[in-house]
Amino acid sequence: MAFIAPLLLLGTLAVAVPIVIHLFGRRRAKTVKFAAIDFLFQSDRKTARSMQIKEKALLVVRALACLAIPLALAKPYTSCERSGPHVARGAQAAVFVIDDSFAAGVVTDGKTWLVRATAQARAILTQLGPEAEVAIIRASQNADTPTELTRDHLRLGDQLLAMEPSARPADTRRALEAAGLLLTASGHSQKTVFLFSLMAKTGFSAGPAPWGPQGPALTVVDVPVANRNNLAITKLVVEPDPASGARGIAITAEVLNASATPVKDTELALRLGSDVVARGRLDLAPFERKAKRFLAVLPKGSHGADIQVALPNDVLPIDDVRSARAVLRDDVRVLIVNGDARTTRRDDEIFYLETALRPGDRIDSGTTLRTITPDEISADALSEADVVVLANVPALPTARVTALTAWVKAGGGLFVTVGGHTDAAAYNRQMRELLPQSLGEIVDTMWGATPEERAARALHMEKFAVDHPAFAALSKNATELRDAQFSQIFLLAPDANDSARTVLARFTNGAAALVEAQVGVGRIALFTSTIDRDWNDLAIHPGYLPMMQQLIRHLARRQAPVDESEHLVGSTVTLPVAGMSKLEVRGPGNLATMFDGDRIAGRTTLRFSKTEQPGQYRVRTFDAANTSTTREDLGFAVNLNPLGSDLTPAPPSVLPASGSGGGTDKASTKQRIELWHAVAAVILLLLLAEGVLLQRA
Repeated sequence: MAFIAPLLLLGTLAVAVPIVIHLFGRRRAKTVKFAAIDFLFQSDRKTARSMQIKEKALLVVRALACLAIPLALAKPYTSCERSGPHVARGAQAAVFVIDDSFAAGVVTDGKTWLVRATAQARAILTQLGPEAEVAIIRASQNADTPTELTRDHLRLGDQLLAMEPSARPADTRRALEAAGLLLTASGHSQKTVFLFSLMAKTGFSAGPAPWGPQGPALTVVDVPVANRNNLAITKLVVEPDPASGARGIAITAEVLNASATPVKDTELALRLGSDVVARGRLDLAPFERKAKRFLAVLPKGSHGADIQVALPNDVLPIDDVRSARAVLRDDVRVLIVNGDARTTRRDDEIFYLETALRPGDRIDSGTTLRTITPDEISADALSEADVVVLANVPALPTARVTALTAWVKAGGGLFVTVGGHTDAAAYNRQMRELLPQSLGEIVDTMWGATPEERAARALHMEKFAVDHPAFAALSKNATELRDAQFSQIFLLAPDANDSARTVLARFTNGAAALVEAQVGVGRIALFTSTIDRDWNDLAIHPGYLPMMQQLIRHLARRQAPVDESEHLVGSTVTLPVAGMSKLEVRGPGNLATMFDGDRIAGRTTLRFSKTEQPGQYRVRTFDAANTSTTREDLGFAVNLNPLGSDLTPAPPSVLPASGSGGGTDKASTKQRIELWHAVAAVILLLLLAEGVLLQRA
């Protein structure tokens, strides 16, 4: 403790006055005995003792008052460290660079970091004085956001008070660069950048220093973070799960432990809509990323579902949730043309294919099947199908081939399988536009082979295009198909236009097993063996079912019941609008954007960029009568950029050196706290106590 006017402490010597008065009051008087009042002595002794206690209390109160009055006049004070910079007043230019990323929502003592940072910013704004020109740059804003220096401190204060964390990560380096450019244009000699930053390493992108030695002075305002241990869901992948049927999905959530502390048994919850359908637990080492996989079946009768995986809330709740959107389209209508019907069901050409596409009532495969003969092919039959399967079909009449070709070119999916009824010459002549490649001769590896030689001579599939949707449900190397033995296959004739097709799998002799091509806007796939057990035993291997299901869905453009692309906050989403007159996109917080006919007219797609909040976005379309319909197939989810979830502090070297702009880079200063107000309050209490004692005396 120190004093502004220490000489006034000499007044404390006045404490001797009440002491001297008290001592003089204690001089004994001369005793004179008087017999008539002897009986009162006993009562008087009790009163005297009470008076002595009150006199001593008065002495103490008056002595303390004599000490307190000069102590107050000397104006005592103490000093302590305070956060925040020393701020010079006067004409100057200053820019507040404030980290308003979603990481600024990290909570300390019940308050977000941004609330505490803006409170300090408002205090500094007051200290700068009315002559200072000030601007605010938010670290999460786009680089082209207009900013200007102003003396309207009231408006800036309101902006600081209303500031909330955005849903974007911070780009502090870009913000500092923008601040430097703004101050360069200022005519003030004193230029300062006040940086309010979490100093998370992910907020400082690589690149040259925002300014050189002649740039502004940099003051880093210390707004401490008590706890940076953050868990976040950084990725959410939703894929079809054919083993669970057409409505089966596999959800993989990636969790990041962005801290040096291990995490044990943290729980993840999977929601479909508002219902929790599964839970899982993870252990994570420091700074480890780990994936957790869930399996689920979307509700029957629905065409879409909101998917969400959540962690328990921690210091940064916003990144404890990640969302996706599953979209289920109508069942795939499959028209199977059976070219080798048999009376015995298991010997029929299409028995195994039908079983794979409709495995039973317990699994919803998402397909409807209709079987016809080659003679029943017609434009009407084709119009009710999404995919047509030609299963070992003999040569077709020209009229039926013409109808089939037109249907494929218009967007239909065609799957051609061969066998003993296939006339290669007729196929090559009549179906030239449809076949990915002309058929050649048949290779029979079993011809003349002994039983002992057959296993050694058999062909096997290999060299799979494992990234193709047909094999998406299989293991990475499609091992579920490799053990299948093929005794007969069709070779494909050489073709000059090899770029028009894609070989999805080959046999061990190098011959093509599965080939795909685009015909018009439709797709065709050619399998060079049978789909029953006449030429191979593929149908009894575990990979047969998922391969056939996924191939059919691929040909029908119904490959996945999910929106496979992950949309991040601030990204642009493309929506198909062909044939629509008007639509509405409604995002989190019930914020809606309407696109009328004039904005849609003549377009096939619409770019939607108002994705500033994470969560689910719904799309409604309107007809001519203004009747709306919710389009579940157009809904999508928007998520946070995972870069902002790592709160690990950056090294001081990421900051530019303070320039010569005339400011100061002190992060903290001594603060004087005056104590005379408290002493004055004590004096008043002492005077009040003296009055009470005198009244009772």
